[in-house]
Amino acid sequence: GWGVVLEVFLVLYGFLGLATICDDYLVLSLEVLCVRWRIREDIAGATFMAFGSAAPEIVVNAVTTLKGQSGTGVGAIIGSGWIAFLLIPGFCALSTEGPLEIKRRPMLRDMLFYTLALGLLSWAFYDGKIEAVEAVILVATYFCYLIVVIVAPIIRRKWRERQGEIVADAKSFVELVEEEKSFLEIMDVKDSDTLQLFVSEVLEESANGDTCCGRVQWFGEILAAPLSYLFMATCPPCKRGSPYECLYPITFIMSFGWVAAFSFIVSTVVERWAALSGLNSGFFGLFLISVGAEIPDTIQSVTVAKRGYGSMAVANSIGSQIINICLGLGVPWAMHNAFGQPVQIADHESLQVAVWFQLGVVLFSFSIFLGAALVLRLKKAILRRRKGYALVFAYFLVLVVYASVTFGQGDASS
Repeated sequence: GWGVVLEVFLVLYGFLGLATICDDYLVLSLEVLCVRWRIREDIAGATFMAFGSAAPEIVVNAVTTLKGQSGTGVGAIIGSGWIAFLLIPGFCALSTEGPLEIKRRPMLRDMLFYTLALGLLSWAFYDGKIEAVEAVILVATYFCYLIVVIVAPIIRRKWRERQGEIVADAKSFVELVEEEKSFLEIMDVKDSDTLQLFVSEVLEESANGDTCCGRVQWFGEILAAPLSYLFMATCPPCKRGSPYECLYPITFIMSFGWVAAFSFIVSTVVERWAALSGLNSGFFGLFLISVGAEIPDTIQSVTVAKRGYGSMAVANSIGSQIINICLGLGVPWAMHNAFGQPVQIADHESLQVAVWFQLGVVLFSFSIFLGAALVLRLKKAILRRRKGYALVFAYFLVLVVYASVTFGQGDASS
């Protein structure tokens, strides 16, 4: 009785701790790192910013891999993909009055690379174990993606200049931070000149509790108060321009340690539930850990979408899934193989089914987002409310069908 209540509380509070430490400390330390090392804004966005966004899923998989339960981490990352491709864009479309406009080129690029990463993942654990070469290929795929992110804008810029177009000079990451712009603005600064006004309006509305997201934020701050005091006592506030800015390495190390601690707590409880229920751990990763890890991204994306910035809201959620698979799975598996032992995926058959479901999700999302835009040669993809309803319905349909298939396989085997 009370033991179950305590376990549920630990899981929920663990998710809250992960969201708080990542948003308030880990990302800030990475921002200062990028400024002090003078890292270009496109590289920073595709590496450190993506890592900060995907940290919960990455660390959960690393912890479960070390504990010999890698299926939980794989399930969490595939489940995050379901949410990123269906639920978050659907909520974004439903939270706005008019249609959202989404840039075609970045979304097409991210969808193609994600499909490639998903196919490699399916190939890697097809036999139930991950060899060193398979893990290295996943990591190498991410670096190929990084090269495309960096080089493609340069090539496009040169082409436009040769066509005689006037191309404005893009500001560097350091210049943008020195202007006191936030990470959110920096990563999408080319989309609009009114982002500063947008951010200030969102913060003002959230502070006054005039929006649904503001009320959620207010309630979350009350629950997170004990965690906030704990983090303040252990992680130096290294915000840009603060007296403790130089302590950003300590903030990064301590915040990453807290992420590992909360991930260990959540994964331990989930594995216990899996053992008691007789279900595989990958199932709980798909249905539970992925939801908890994606709640902060969902709230952030909906808040951004309500201001009309569809590309920023949707592209961030989809793009972060590439680093989830390639680094979130590839790096822990490569490290495990470095000690001479391949990674065993006990639930690989059911997870293989989940991968095929996710491939279907990607194709469905591609048709929703880019189908009409590519056929009609529109400059931007249009996401309307009816498409939002279709995406949300598709997410719950995928959950129900996959659960039915999983339980059906379990009954057949027994």
